Amino acid sequence: MYRPAREERNMSQFFGNPWTKRVVSLLCPVYVAMVGYFAYFSIYYDMVLKDAKQCCLLVSLISVIALIIMLYTRETFLTKLCSILILPGMLLPILFYFGQWWVLVPPFVVGIIILFFSGMSETGKTIWGTVILLLYLVGSLAYFVVTSLFAPSTVATVVERGTSKSGIYRYTVTQTMDSSHGSTKVTVESNDLNLDYDLVMFQVKGLSRDVVVERPLNENVKIEWTTVDRDEITAEIAKISKNITVDLSDRQMAILGRDAYKVTYPDGKEVLLSAEQFHELTYPLTDEDREVLKIEDAEMHVDQMGERSFKQLKLKVDNLKTVKIADLTPEDLDKLGIPKQGDVMTYNDKIVFRYYIALLEEYFDISKQDLGLF
Repeated sequence: MYRPAREERNMSQFFGNPWTKRVVSLLCPVYVAMVGYFAYFSIYYDMVLKDAKQCCLLVSLISVIALIIMLYTRETFLTKLCSILILPGMLLPILFYFGQWWVLVPPFVVGIIILFFSGMSETGKTIWGTVILLLYLVGSLAYFVVTSLFAPSTVATVVERGTSKSGIYRYTVTQTMDSSHGSTKVTVESNDLNLDYDLVMFQVKGLSRDVVVERPLNENVKIEWTTVDRDEITAEIAKISKNITVDLSDRQMAILGRDAYKVTYPDGKEVLLSAEQFHELTYPLTDEDREVLKIEDAEMHVDQMGERSFKQLKLKVDNLKTVKIADLTPEDLDKLGIPKQGDVMTYNDKIVFRYYIALLEEYFDISKQDLGLF
């Protein structure tokens, strides 16, 4: 008859044990890490909610569980630390995803509650609360001032959106009204780099390509996507000109096994180098060179030289990465991963985008992504 009371007492002792709380508090950084990833996504991705209510329910459920754990372990050091980090971590998502309250409110509320109900002293709460408030005020003010300075004075309206036949690319048609009779712009972006989940999709930003900028504004816009064979595109380009070139990257030149640079020394000697060899190449400096260039090192990396250095050292570097399309064989294209067929866009019956060129010049390579802050 005393067993239930004893079991209840044992459970109470178990959950009241400081070590139990310390172990459970190890779950708190997981929630903070989720907030951190969310902040990272806000910099590099636009968020599109597929089902806002379902997404809100999921985020709220996770946030409630995290809040219960943090309130239970509020006296532990790890939870106190996490209580300080959540609100600063939510600053960027609030700025960049402003208006997406279905997702923003739950973690923000958790951050406020745990900050003021954690085991920190009242002085600590006051100090950190003030610091975080100032961070929000200064961060928000800086963001809106900078965006206002760089915001165009014209009015831009998106009149059409869509995707290519393969779904790899998406496009946007924007019309701008200004004092010069306006303009029409067509932008292409990649869908391949998006993070697509059941309830939300994160669309990569900072990798858009303007394929049409037309003045004055053209209200009669016809966008068409077709699937064209690679060989057909090559033939079309050859008909236009056999001297059309593309700029390949160091990585692509290495794949093709071609030299990427030619270095001509003062004595006239020419050396062909791969990209890797070029970036490792150094040139010895004389006392006179160091004095003129104001450099103390005994040698200098060639890839770090500017026009003044080349002139002083009488070196010449030619970039061999600009390649004629006519010189690329089908085998070369296979090595570079160019599919046999792909998407081609026409704007009012004029070809303005070919997948072939986009892949060769790496329009949408993630390494070229802008920060995407503004």
